[in-house]
Order: sequence, then C-alpha cells, then structure tokens
Amino acid sequence: MKKFTPFYLFCVLLLAVQCGTLPGGGIYRPGNTGSGTSVNESGEFAELIAKDQINKTQETADVLNYLLNDDEPADPYTAIVLENTSSCDIIVRVVQVSGGRIYNFPVPRNAKNHFKIAKGNYTLKSNICEAKYYSQKNISEALIITLSR
Repeated sequence: MKKFTPFYLFCVLLLAVQCGTLPGGGIYRPGNTGSGTSVNESGEFAELIAKDQINKTQETADVLNYLLNDDEPADPYTAIVLENTSSCDIIVRVVQVSGGRIYNFPVPRNAKNHFKIAKGNYTLKSNICEAKYYSQKNISEALIITLSR
C-alpha cells in the first residue's frame, strides 16, 4: 500500500473543499426553486400581471388599432406581441439603450401578451425556465416575438 505524500493529501483536501462549495447538481443558480422561476421573480410576476390587467381592455384596443392600421412614421409608439410557449411564467425585461425607458412585461406560460412600446433601440432579457434569453433590437414597427424552451 502506498503512502500519501503531503502533496497528494493537499490535493484530496482541496478537491473535497471545492466540491462542498456547490449545491448538489454542480451548477449554482441563486434562488432556484426548481420551477424555472426564482422566488423573487415569481412575486414580481404576480405583481406585474395584476398591474397588467388594470387597463388591459384599453391596451388591447390600442395594440389592435396599431396592428390593423397602416404604420404611421410620426407615431412615437409601436406594438409588441410576446408569445411564451414554455411551461414557465416569464418576465421580459426591455431596456431602451438610450432614453432610459424600462419595461417589465409579464407573459404567462403557454400564452401571449401584448403592449405598446416607444420606438427605439432596446435590449431584451428574460429567464425562460432557467434558460437565459438576450437580444438587441431596433423596434420601429410592430414586433412579434415567440419565446420557448
């Protein structure tokens, strides 16, 4: 039987300590609940979806009018339709590159939601069942995005 030299003993201890720093599964995702949405994001989603329903009839009318009529270049707003084909509720975070507008759009699982948005350059981010979505878009006319996992 071979003796462990101090170097091998150090390596074994280092490996044991390193393995103990990650939770089971080997990938650390803060706030992971197993449902694809963190606890904080679930609460935020509930708040956003409740606020979204307040003037939804008027918002729907505005979006439909925009989609059914010709695009008017002078109109500072456009429509965005987000379709979520995943099994997780998601929040699509839309941040204007210059101008400071920030939109947090709730989209329930296997559903669509629609919004009016100021025209401009944006970054779009979302967590879709623990998968990251990121995109940059110049939104100057109606946009339909399907997100899935």
